[in-house]
Amino acid sequence: MRKPIKNTTLFLSMSLCGRILLGLSAATAATFALAPVTLAAPKASKSIAVRIEGPNADDIREDILSIVPETLGVVEPDAFSKALKSAGQAKPVGDTLVSKAQRKKAIDRIRKAGKAAKAEGVIYGVSRTNKKKKKEVHLVYVDENAGDLAVDGAVPLSGSRDDRKKALEELLGPTLAQIAPPPADEDKAKSDGGGDGEEGGGDEEKDGGGEEKDEGDSGKDDKGGKRKKNEIGSALFSVELGVEFVGRWFDYSDPRTLNLRPYGVFGQPAISVSGELYPLASTDIAVLKGLGITAGYAQALGLNSAVGDGDPISTTYQRINLGLRERLSIGEKSVLGISAGLRFLTFEIDAPADLARTVPNVSYTLFRAGLDGRFPVGPVALGLGAEYILPLSSGPVYERFTGASVQGIGALAGVMIPVATGIEARLLVEYARFFSSFQPEQGDAYIAGGAIDQYLGLRLAGAYVY
Repeated sequence: MRKPIKNTTLFLSMSLCGRILLGLSAATAATFALAPVTLAAPKASKSIAVRIEGPNADDIREDILSIVPETLGVVEPDAFSKALKSAGQAKPVGDTLVSKAQRKKAIDRIRKAGKAAKAEGVIYGVSRTNKKKKKEVHLVYVDENAGDLAVDGAVPLSGSRDDRKKALEELLGPTLAQIAPPPADEDKAKSDGGGDGEEGGGDEEKDGGGEEKDEGDSGKDDKGGKRKKNEIGSALFSVELGVEFVGRWFDYSDPRTLNLRPYGVFGQPAISVSGELYPLASTDIAVLKGLGITAGYAQALGLNSAVGDGDPISTTYQRINLGLRERLSIGEKSVLGISAGLRFLTFEIDAPADLARTVPNVSYTLFRAGLDGRFPVGPVALGLGAEYILPLSSGPVYERFTGASVQGIGALAGVMIPVATGIEARLLVEYARFFSSFQPEQGDAYIAGGAIDQYLGLRLAGAYVY
């Protein structure tokens, strides 16, 4: 009777996973702590105040600040809060802001506070759940004019953060563009060309062209550059660090000799790190700007194996990935990847000589080629992938058999959850399956029809995208 090789390592305490998640949470908190709370241009001649009430107020305010023109200053929140209290609005405005019949007093106080804070106007918003049970932020723009409000509308909060920024741009953008002072270079061009309309027009065109060139060179922010920072579809690089729980199952089909041992293990903790680099992401070269270098490494921690009730045997599980990936944008936020490269997969049981002839040790050198996609679904994104795997070398277990032929396939699925700007949590499932066939001859020491070698990884990770 064949005795299977089994894993004898006690699962590492879940505190290992907890500590790593705690570290990721601390990093996220630090990111929030360091995030800028105001967006002000030192040369601005006009300023506005921005105040948001309700759930996720800080994030919504930050999104609004990201679309404020650079020539428009922003009043410090504390200064406007004091001005608002002095104007008689000490309590939150709340849903009163939405009701045109009830908000007159609140609007008058906001207008008074804006004047006291020397603001050109005030963007005031209330984050709430409307009568249809949908989350939204209702925004108004209050200036010194007592007539109709230039902005009076709601932006839904149910979609992704990028969707929210786009909706904010559509609602607030025209008004902000109208009140924002022109850039200093544009003012200078107009003043220099004031005496001669034709000559001044030439100078203005030159300066305007220079400004456009500078913006294109910087082209790495959210204000219309070539590359959008912290977005997966245009990122310069990304780094992922996580804990992976791995499994392996090896078994023979139609075994004829008693020296063939199956193997099984699942839930073994491993450390995983991977990254992508797109060195030409900021260029306009159509193909090369999406071409990236990928790398990854995973190593099991404290893995041991044994036969029956035998002593634990040290076991190594290691995975190294190197490759190239072409990144293609499909639609507004979806991304398609075409990749190819090498994988080095090692699973070795350090067995004594009498047992080493029966354990399923492998040392794969693999060529892999595949497709992957990332698709936004509401506030999260789903990842899917598949690949063909061709073993270039396979290792000791296959060398025992006559006419061994090995092929492989792989698949990936996961969900990515945004945590902060450029930071996301990832839950990924990765699977690889190698299937082989043998052509045994009479008198062979090892006889079987073939074998199946399967690997499964459940990965919980944090990632930074720049």
